[in-house]
Amino acid sequence: MNTWLRGSLVEMSRSNRHTDCSFIIEPESGVSKSFPCHRLIFSCASEVFDRMLYGDYNESTSGEVHLNDVDPDVFEKFRDYVYGYECEKLTHYDFDTLIRLCEFGNKYLVQSIEEDCVRELLNRKDTYDMGELLRLFQCAHRLNKKHMIDQVAWDLKCNFSGSLNHSGIYEFNADVFKHYIEVISGKLPEADRFRLMEMYLKYNGLDDGEYTCSEMAPVEGTGSQGDAEKAVPEMPAASGTQLQIRPSSIILSNEEEKRKYVSDLVGLIDFAKFSPKEFYEGPGKSSFLSLAQKYEYLYKIARKCVQAKEELQLKVSPATEQTPLLSDTRRVVTLGGTLIRDDPVSTVITSHHSPRSNRRYRNWSSHCEFGPAI
Repeated sequence: MNTWLRGSLVEMSRSNRHTDCSFIIEPESGVSKSFPCHRLIFSCASEVFDRMLYGDYNESTSGEVHLNDVDPDVFEKFRDYVYGYECEKLTHYDFDTLIRLCEFGNKYLVQSIEEDCVRELLNRKDTYDMGELLRLFQCAHRLNKKHMIDQVAWDLKCNFSGSLNHSGIYEFNADVFKHYIEVISGKLPEADRFRLMEMYLKYNGLDDGEYTCSEMAPVEGTGSQGDAEKAVPEMPAASGTQLQIRPSSIILSNEEEKRKYVSDLVGLIDFAKFSPKEFYEGPGKSSFLSLAQKYEYLYKIARKCVQAKEELQLKVSPATEQTPLLSDTRRVVTLGGTLIRDDPVSTVITSHHSPRSNRRYRNWSSHCEFGPAI
């Protein structure tokens, strides 16, 4: 924009000359405030305001636009931007003001201020504390900007240990929390990821047992645990960072949506990575898994433990002194009874002078027993 034109528009906003409409800001808490404006300026800045001020709406007749979704000080900065497009002013605003300006611009389709705020927010990204970084993660999802989501997600993944006990996590939208659980996959033990998920659901009112998964959620690998810290999250006593977004228990108003959401979250946990004790103390006592799911996952854990024990046995024991695995023994069935051979299938010649098989048989059962080989 030319300097002289910008200066003229800024002067018009300050002097209130030729104003033909008013924006009346009525916050939920606080005193309302009126801002004299020019229809043409705001209609050029936003298609939403253009329809309000020149369409078949009450605002076009009365010349008054009532807004209750923005604070007066934020709207005042928005008004200054619309008249002068002085993006350098954004560098002097704090984090909270930039977030609110960005969200307001996104809601009313003022793309220029949204993009400028996003650029300034990302430029300061390395200076944010964990609460600001979590809120920026939420904001990025609301704006649906993939490059912003990816950048903030990377920072959260690199600094995940500092975010586990932060109350901002429990204020996440349903979709944002689901993505966060995916982001920290492989950086946090599965038992702690499940506990974080369970506390989020309880914090948002989904702990009454009505949302137990009715179908088996697929178990998929979620990556290596690596050298993750054993940080155990705790339920926040009170909400710390206040977000302007409703918790998931309000957004997911449909009961079927709530059940599906719980099922999707449970499906992100790899229960095969639990130890028996971790599963018993966590998912085994949780109301978010059905009894059938608990049996299925516990079976997978037990099978994995048996396989690990057999692999360790093969590595530690010498080849000639290995204790036969259960899968290597045979059952010999005869008409008169059953013989069970303890040694492996292969035989060993112990001496040149007395070649004999190294076969030993256990007890001879009194009854005939028929069955498949084990």
